[in-house]
Amino acid sequence: MHVRILTLLALALACVILAGCAAPPPETPTPTPTTLPTTVPVTATTTAPPSLEPGPTVTSPLNLDTIITVTRNPISAYPDIIVTYGGGSGNLLLQWLDIKVTRSDGIVETAQITRPSSGTIPMGSSVTLAGTNGSDRVEVTAWYYGNPYKIYDALVPAASRP
Repeated sequence: MHVRILTLLALALACVILAGCAAPPPETPTPTPTTLPTTVPVTATTTAPPSLEPGPTVTSPLNLDTIITVTRNPISAYPDIIVTYGGGSGNLLLQWLDIKVTRSDGIVETAQITRPSSGTIPMGSSVTLAGTNGSDRVEVTAWYYGNPYKIYDALVPAASRP
């Protein structure tokens, strides 16, 4: 009986070995040649210099009125631009003011006057940005709960001496 089992096991083992040897070897894939472009097309993009031309402003609703003043330092060695928040009926709803100065030399500077975590923006809050001895464009946008209102956009000339 043991001889029969051993014979069957030997026969099964021979079948397994022969099945593995008789199978054709797997085909190796032949790589297909790809051609790469010899030159990469270059697209030239030119960016226009920032505009010094003031754009339109929006008259905000009376309940969102905001008062700002824009002044220049009269000393020509330091031609700073000062934007000051002066309150207004929109004080409770005002989130922040975006201030953008486009200088006559092409440099653009930005700043914000933001509402503190509690309360409102204090009246008299101001930012100072560097200007030039020429006319610089100043833009102020007031934000009320995600809605922007451009409330000021003008050329501000350098202070002249009397």
